[in-house]
Amino acid sequence: MGDNKRRSGPVRGGPARRWRPGDQFLIVHRDDSVIVVEKQASLLTVRTPTGKHPDLIGLLRDMVGTRGRQSPVLPVHRLDRVVSGLVVTARSRSAQNHLIQQFKAHTVKRSYLAAVDGIVPDDSGTFESHLRSAARSLRMYSDPGEDGQLAITHWRVLERFEQAQATLLEVRLETGVRNQIRAHFSEAGFPLLGERKYLEREEEDYRSSQGTQRIFLHAAELGFVHPDSERFMEWTAALPPELTRWRDRLRRGERVVSLKPVKRLKRLDEQKKKKEKKKSTKGRR
Repeated sequence: MGDNKRRSGPVRGGPARRWRPGDQFLIVHRDDSVIVVEKQASLLTVRTPTGKHPDLIGLLRDMVGTRGRQSPVLPVHRLDRVVSGLVVTARSRSAQNHLIQQFKAHTVKRSYLAAVDGIVPDDSGTFESHLRSAARSLRMYSDPGEDGQLAITHWRVLERFEQAQATLLEVRLETGVRNQIRAHFSEAGFPLLGERKYLEREEEDYRSSQGTQRIFLHAAELGFVHPDSERFMEWTAALPPELTRWRDRLRRGERVVSLKPVKRLKRLDEQKKKKEKKKSTKGRR
């Protein structure tokens, strides 16, 4: 893997590409060794066993392939389906191994933007615990012992929304355990806005954003040493429009934020009315 040193200073990604309607991801950098992508929430990073939903790796293989043949695109890390932001993939086994070693050595730069329920009192802090996966729910939780995976999460407050009782934070990962950010903040009593998985109970406020499979978490910065050039490269991704609108509503003091399209809500209401009508008709018979 080499000495993993930064050479000639950091190299930032090229000019920003523009999203087009219907895009599920945007390629922000592509060369013979790596592809850096900004993905939207609702898109899986890797294929599930059922294969029912599209995944980033599969879509990239189809896109960069030639003459109907898929090109090698290999996963290095992943983002949860409900999370948007930057992901790096490899185009060869050697590049994949090079990048995975950087993740294991905790030298990859990764920061997120997150909004949580409640007013976080301290301006910055660190969560450190050993996370394990629950057998049935697959939820990650902190084990008082040291049997799980070490997880270290650094954070600092960017903005407090006193009226809406929420906090915007920058979160930096030192380690990369599955669901690390979501588990740590939930255990601290500040679950992410839009969260369903890491809650003791469902509440109206959290259900509001689930129509788009969305929580307020965005992978905003990614940096690593390039497998070939050995130069440190980094990229940033601004908040996507739906999270920008969500943040603006929090600034106005709006507590419940629905990200579902109005048309979708109307269809759901119509379906609900039809079901209720059928039930009442059956009851009369």
